[in-house]
Amino acid sequence: MSKLNLHERAYNDVGSKFSYEREMLRQSYLSVDLGLDPPDRTTPPNPWQIISSVVTALAAIVSVITQWKGNRVFASILVAVALIGAVSVFYRPIAASVRLHMRNLRRNRIAQRLWSEFLRFEERFGVFLNQNDSANLRYVLSEICGRQEDEVAKLCAPDYLDDYYGLIRTRHLKKPARTDTAFHFALTELHQMVCSYNQDYVLNPLRRLKNNQVLGQLQPSARQSHEEKMKEFRERWVRFIDDFKEFVDKTNHDLSYDTREAIGTYFERPKAL
Repeated sequence: MSKLNLHERAYNDVGSKFSYEREMLRQSYLSVDLGLDPPDRTTPPNPWQIISSVVTALAAIVSVITQWKGNRVFASILVAVALIGAVSVFYRPIAASVRLHMRNLRRNRIAQRLWSEFLRFEERFGVFLNQNDSANLRYVLSEICGRQEDEVAKLCAPDYLDDYYGLIRTRHLKKPARTDTAFHFALTELHQMVCSYNQDYVLNPLRRLKNNQVLGQLQPSARQSHEEKMKEFRERWVRFIDDFKEFVDKTNHDLSYDTREAIGTYFERPKAL
């Protein structure tokens, strides 16, 4: 077999491999557990139990009135006790329902107030996904690799995230979050995309680049230029995740999220080159 055929076969194998990896990354992103399962709640009393208790209490009141007509004071005391017992059946579920309703109203107001700030962070994140922006890392890596996609794919994951961002961003612009539940879902989506980008488009490519000889094969002036661009990108990205962490911390605090509801705020920072 000629060297040319061997080269073509190897190229096709690489293309198939990265097409497969791209599809697997798409599927893994779609199947990510966003952690949106509602927290466990105390099971409310069975309505039939409540009705049974009320009927029992009313029967006791009627019985007391019938049997103790001659002793009105004692009968009145027993009636009061029976009424207190009946009211106590309703108190806990009603009080819990009122507290939950008031908490949701407060959270909804805060979520609506935070929505515009959330959209600004989402817009800032979208800038990093622009493949034609020469300030972004993937663009710089493409220049280092001489714009050979198979070489770029050895350093950086397939570009699977931009498609999902566009769909999610459009939905958020068309339908603002009016409730805490919708806001929490939207913020979790953005948080997941930021984590994925940080891992697949920043941390992993920079680690692979250190173990790759492609940068060392460049002319000193070209290498220095690319290293400066990557440094500027790193500073810009770290500034974004620091600001985003502060926003998520503030959101967790303002909405009084417990440990099951709180959105994570840890992001690994890329190390300086």
